[in-house]
Amino acid sequence: MPNSKTQPTVSSPKEYSEEPNPQQGTAPGLAYFHIPFLEFDNFDTKSATTGVRQEGTGSATTNSGFFTTLVARGDVKSVFVGHDHVNDFCGELKGVNLCYGGGFGYHAYGKAGWERRARVVVADLNKKGTGSWGDVKSIRTWKRLDDEHLSVIDDQVLWNSSPSGSGVCRL
Repeated sequence: MPNSKTQPTVSSPKEYSEEPNPQQGTAPGLAYFHIPFLEFDNFDTKSATTGVRQEGTGSATTNSGFFTTLVARGDVKSVFVGHDHVNDFCGELKGVNLCYGGGFGYHAYGKAGWERRARVVVADLNKKGTGSWGDVKSIRTWKRLDDEHLSVIDDQVLWNSSPSGSGVCRL
């Protein structure tokens, strides 16, 4: 039997498994995985919203239809991938933002003179009068460089809950 003075306890299984209150609309989905899908090949540095393409897309050669499924469902607003370490762009395709993280760690390949970087993603939530958190207002992203100033670049809004309908917004 656990000692309540040294180990956390749960007063009831119901309390432990209680579901959070749902937000009023569908929460915008974010997907994270390593290997990009073929649709990332639609962008070059000029057609991307922010960032750069410095190498080809290292994706599977067969189109799985996963991106088409995301578009059809409509809830996923942004997809974030790695794999190609010297790509760090975001581009919007069919209402979904496709974003590379950029090269972060020093254990893998990079490019001389191109600072390592990490993509940061922030969901801004509405705060209710009761002090609890409400639905998602917006989703933003930027990259933090590993330079002497830890610079921030390419700040952009990927999605917002504006009543205009599209939800996709650019800074």
